[in-house]
Amino acid sequence: MGSGKPLTRHEWHQVIADVVAWIGPVPVTLIATHCADDVEVAELVRFAHRLECPTRLVTDGTGIDSAVAAHFLTCGLGSIRLLVGGVSELVQRQTVGNAAVEATGALAALHAARVEAGASLDIEIAIPWVQGVTLELTAVIGWARQAGADGFRVIAPYRAENLPADPELLDGILDDYGAFCRNSATSIDELHAMVAHQDGAPGIDRQHSRRRLRCPVGGQRLVIGARRSVYSCPFHAPIGALDGALGPVWQGAGSHLQAIASCSRACMHPELAPQPLIG
Repeated sequence: MGSGKPLTRHEWHQVIADVVAWIGPVPVTLIATHCADDVEVAELVRFAHRLECPTRLVTDGTGIDSAVAAHFLTCGLGSIRLLVGGVSELVQRQTVGNAAVEATGALAALHAARVEAGASLDIEIAIPWVQGVTLELTAVIGWARQAGADGFRVIAPYRAENLPADPELLDGILDDYGAFCRNSATSIDELHAMVAHQDGAPGIDRQHSRRRLRCPVGGQRLVIGARRSVYSCPFHAPIGALDGALGPVWQGAGSHLQAIASCSRACMHPELAPQPLIG
């Protein structure tokens, strides 16, 4: 989101420092889906870690070899969410968009680096519930467990469209994998509802959700896009564009936060529901 000039390293540092000065150390998530090996990603992990912010990287594994994995640990990366939809080339490309060997190689490199460093990096496999994922879901989970992941999570897409309908398979992950599965019963129920009401809009209509309260994302999430857009929810007009300090931009957040408060949708994607669903 956003069409401005990319933020410089100095500007990234400044906005992270602004947030920490404003509300203290907060979890920092870096979404680098296809570019985890970009040197700026590791540098931002390092900077946030030095400010005592817990750090997470969301990626499909592209570019993560043994050297990159070791460097992330040196920089203080606390957790990684690795997007995997299949163990074969065909299914991984269909569900996530990169080569299967990039995802499997990334997990191998991260696990080996963690063992060698004696680090506490949490490695989570995120399986997107999209068309094609049911073909190799059990194979992905079995591979993840054997390869050293700490758990897996089936994640809802941003919009209610192109979701597979396989209720028995979806329900089975709670019973079959125990604590290795990080989904709650409520998150699975919400995903069932999303499958049943595929209208192409974000999440599901709140009348079909167990969550009746207003969306909390405005108080849980602040996004700074690589091209300066500032927002909490990507489905409403952004707060503004970052050009200097964050404070003046945030002063104009009223209409964005009101739009979120008035929204009739309930979103399940983990980036839009940062706190775990109860259940």
